[in-house]
Amino acid sequence: MAIKDPTVLNIVDKQSLIHVGSLDSFDITEGGKNAAGLILEYLDKPDPDKLNEAIDIYEEIIPNENFGGEYTALEWMCKYFLMDDKKKQDIEGMPAIAGFKNMMVRNDYDNLKTYLQYKYHIVEYGDGDNTELKARMRFLEDYILFNNPDRERWETTRENIERLALQPGMEVADVGCGPGYYSFKFSDIVGDSGKVYAIETNPRHLEYLNEYVSENNIGNVIVTKSSFEGIGLSPDIKVDIVYICSLYHNVYAAFTDAERDSFVASIRNALRDGGRLIIVDNDLVTEGELPYHGPYVNQDMIVSQLYYYGFCLVDSFQFTPQRYGLIFEMDEIPEAKDRELADRMAHTVNVNSAGSLIRYRIIGTSTSGYTVRGKRCGRLMHEGLISGDRGKLEKAYKAFEKLYPLERVGDDYTALMWFISYYLADDKGREDMTSDSLTRFYADFFCGNDFERLKSYLLYKFHLELHNDDEENEDVNYDYTGKDFPIPTLNEWNEFLIFNNPNRFMWERTDEFLKTAGVKEGETVADIGCGGGFFTWKFAQSVGETGTVYATEINEDALHYVQDFKADYGIAQIKTLETKMNDACLPEDSLDMIFMCSMYHAVYITDIEFVKDEFIASLKKALKKNGRLVIVDNNITDRDTPSYYGPGISPELVIAQLHYYGFSLVSENYPIPQRFVLVFKKEQD
Repeated sequence: MAIKDPTVLNIVDKQSLIHVGSLDSFDITEGGKNAAGLILEYLDKPDPDKLNEAIDIYEEIIPNENFGGEYTALEWMCKYFLMDDKKKQDIEGMPAIAGFKNMMVRNDYDNLKTYLQYKYHIVEYGDGDNTELKARMRFLEDYILFNNPDRERWETTRENIERLALQPGMEVADVGCGPGYYSFKFSDIVGDSGKVYAIETNPRHLEYLNEYVSENNIGNVIVTKSSFEGIGLSPDIKVDIVYICSLYHNVYAAFTDAERDSFVASIRNALRDGGRLIIVDNDLVTEGELPYHGPYVNQDMIVSQLYYYGFCLVDSFQFTPQRYGLIFEMDEIPEAKDRELADRMAHTVNVNSAGSLIRYRIIGTSTSGYTVRGKRCGRLMHEGLISGDRGKLEKAYKAFEKLYPLERVGDDYTALMWFISYYLADDKGREDMTSDSLTRFYADFFCGNDFERLKSYLLYKFHLELHNDDEENEDVNYDYTGKDFPIPTLNEWNEFLIFNNPNRFMWERTDEFLKTAGVKEGETVADIGCGGGFFTWKFAQSVGETGTVYATEINEDALHYVQDFKADYGIAQIKTLETKMNDACLPEDSLDMIFMCSMYHAVYITDIEFVKDEFIASLKKALKKNGRLVIVDNNITDRDTPSYYGPGISPELVIAQLHYYGFSLVSENYPIPQRFVLVFKKEQD
C-alpha cells in the first residue's frame, strides 16, 4: 500500500472534507415518509397489503437515497411482520435478531411507533421541554441504524470484520460501541478465552448493553463507561485492538484539543506492544455516488492527525465508496512543523500538528469550558446586581478584564463587563453608552425591569443555583422568582448577548475587518445569518439612505428582533429576508458585497453537499459582476494561544473550497489569532 505524505492534505474538488450536521428535513423524502405512514397504518390495523406497499417503496428508494440510513432496517421489520411463525421462530434463535425485534415490538410497538412518528414529522414535538423525548429519539435512531439486522446489505459487514484479523483469545476495546453491534460479533470470535470491552458514554446505550449481556449470559463482554477524557479503561488493562467505528469524525471535529489529547493518549496507554488502532468511518464520495446519509470525515484528515499523535498507517480497506477502514500501529510522536502559509496553494493544506482543521462546538448556555475563576466572576456579578453592591460589581469587572484574553475568547466576558459599566454609570453616563441605536435596544432588552433578563442569564449560564465553588459564600441563596425561563429562551439570549455585545471591539478588532470589507455609501450589501443585527446596523450606517442592506436569517426569532429594531428607529435601508439552508433568497445580480460572519464553518461542516452547492450558487447568482464575498470566521489557533470559544475552521479549507466554487481570493487579514477575514471575487463564467 502506497503511503501518502501525512503532513500534506490535498483538496481536489469543492466537497467539504467533513460533515457532522443533522440532515433532518433534507433527508425526509416523500418516499420515506409514505413508507413510514404505511407501517404505522399496519400497526394500527394489520393489513399485509400495507407492508407490501411499503416494501415496494423501500426497494425503489434504497438504491437511490439515504445510504446506510434506516430504510433497510425498516424494510426488514416489514418483512418480519409478514413471516410465518416458523420463520420468525428460526431467526429469533439468534440473540441479536431477537434483541432488535423485542426492542421494536414491546409495549404494543411503542418504540417503533414513536420513532416513525417523530422521525418523519408525522407528529411534531409539543411546546415546552421535550428533553426526555428527544433523548429517547436519539437512542432509537442509533439503535435502528447500528443494530439493523440488515446492516450487511449496505456495509459489507463480514468483509470488514475479516480484515480486522481477530483471533480467539484476543482482547478488544470497542470504543463508542453504541448498542453493541460489533461488540457482540467480536465476542463470538474471540471466544471465552478473549475479552471485549464495550465502551460507551451514553447512559441509554450502557443500560441496554448491560441488559443484553445479562439476558444472554455473555461472559466475555465487559460493559465500560467512558468520557471525553479517555476511553474508560483502567491503566493496567492492555488490549490487542482498539476499534472505533463511526465515531472519530466527532473526535476530530467536536472534541477540544485537550479532550482529544487525553482521548488519544488513553488509546496509546491501552494498546499492547504490537497492538493496532482500527478506525472505520464514513467517507465523502465523488459526484454520482450515493453519499452516506450522516456524518463523514475525509480519511486523509484522520491519517494526518494521528501521524502527529504517533500512529503510523499500516493498512487500509474500503469495500464501498461510503465506508473505509484504517489500521494503525504505534510509532514515535513527531514534533509539529512550523506553519508555511506562504507556500500554500488553493488545493493543498499543510497539516502541521495534531490540531484539527475543524472545530464544531455548539454555542449555548452550557457552562462547559468555564473555569472556576470564570464561575466565581459570574457569581460575584450576580450577587452585586441582586444586592446593589457596587464593590462586588467593580471586583467582578476587574476579574473579567483579566480573564477575557485568556479563556473563552469571544464569549460573554466582555459583554458582562459592558453591563457592569452600564449599571455603575450615572444617568449621563448611561445616555452616552447608549447613544448608538442598536446599543440602546440591547440595553433595553437586558436591563429593563431592574436587569431581570441579565440576572436570569447569569443564574443559569453559570449554574449558580446548582454549584458553589467559593467556600466564602456557601450560605448565599441564589434562588429568586425570575429563574424559570426555558432553556431555548436562554440559548437565544446567549447568542444575542454575545453577538450584539457593544464591547466586541475589545476582543475581535471589529473596526479593522470592517475596513477590509470596504462598504461604501450607496452600495447594496447582504448580511447573511445576521443574528441580532450587529453588522446589519453598521452596514446600514455605511451605505446610508441611498444604499440597501439585506438582513437574512433562517432563525425567525433573530429576524423578528432586527425587524423590531428597524421599526423602532425607522431604518428604511434595512430589508429583512427569511432564507433557506439551500437558498439565500437574494435578488439576482444585485449585490456589491455579501458578508458572512461566524457562519461559513456551519455551511462547510453541517450542510450536505447538494444543500451547500445550491446555497453557494445562490450567493454567486446574487453578486454583481465585480461583487465581493467577505468571509469572517473563527480560526484554529495553535496550542499556546487561547481558542475562540465556539466553532472554528482553518481558513485554508475555506479558500480551497471556494476556489472550486469559482471564487478567487483577493485578500486575507488576521486581525487577531482567533479571527480571519477573507475577501473573494467571483470568477466570470
